[in-house]
Amino acid sequence: MGIDLTSQRKSFTCAMLDNSRRILFCGTVTPMEWQSLLGSAQNIIAAINSPLTLNAGFMADSEYRQNLNPPPAKNRFTDMRVCEYLLLTEGLSPTRTPRDVGRFSPSLQRAFKFSSELGMNGFQFWPFPNSRYQMFETHADACYWSLLGKIKPYAVSSLEGRIQRQLALQTKGLPVKDAMAFFEEVTRHRLLTGKLPDEKILVPSHLNALIAAFTAWTVLNRPAEYSRIGEPDEGVIILPTLTKNE
Repeated sequence: MGIDLTSQRKSFTCAMLDNSRRILFCGTVTPMEWQSLLGSAQNIIAAINSPLTLNAGFMADSEYRQNLNPPPAKNRFTDMRVCEYLLLTEGLSPTRTPRDVGRFSPSLQRAFKFSSELGMNGFQFWPFPNSRYQMFETHADACYWSLLGKIKPYAVSSLEGRIQRQLALQTKGLPVKDAMAFFEEVTRHRLLTGKLPDEKILVPSHLNALIAAFTAWTVLNRPAEYSRIGEPDEGVIILPTLTKNE
């Protein structure tokens, strides 16, 4: 399962895959529908495209900072988690989690409230043997970055970014529509009238949820094909990796 919280305030986007990578569900979920989804699956491993763990202060420790590669400049990047700093060094733009919870943005407040609700529904942080429900943190843009050979993807808000991400999902065996079919229907008239066939391309929240679900599938089925970024004692972000034959 992959979960993206960037849709409407009282709902979120969820994608579910089976062990064969078939898409069982991908769409907006209300709280009531969420409970129904939970009841429909015997076991769930969920990747959440949002921070799940608090800032433990590692980036404020001068000695710890000097052991990072690359080490941050003095007095910079002191109020975030290690995993967020490491993504920043790769040119990505992760959410920054301040140590003071009173400074949390509304989106961060929502993320931690949601993770708390997952805990109340029986979710444990992966790996937790014999737990029916498990969860871990991922980062959608970083997942695509990893699968693209550590090339920063186009912005997910752009058409080219959505096409790029959908193609990446195709290469990993997810049964999404062929994004290249978009270009077959681009005509002079469509361009002049601004009526491009972008309904063939998934919206950002669906792309985020699907790559998160694929990451969860990878953790479960291809344990040699994922990596962890961050400080284990504070929180890690899990990403799928590009395999040698790709």
